[in-house]
Amino acid sequence: MSLITIGIIVEIFLFVGVFLWVRKLTSNEGRQPSLSKKTIKNLKF
Repeated sequence: MSLITIGIIVEIFLFVGVFLWVRKLTSNEGRQPSLSKKTIKNLKF
């Protein structure tokens, strides 16, 4: 049971993180076309 619950929690955090990351990229796309440095910063948590 504990492994299943840990997996579910990790998946929820991954989905929320990816959702927020994509939303931040789409919101900054209009102002800054070059997001290479920001994406590298966001990938290195």
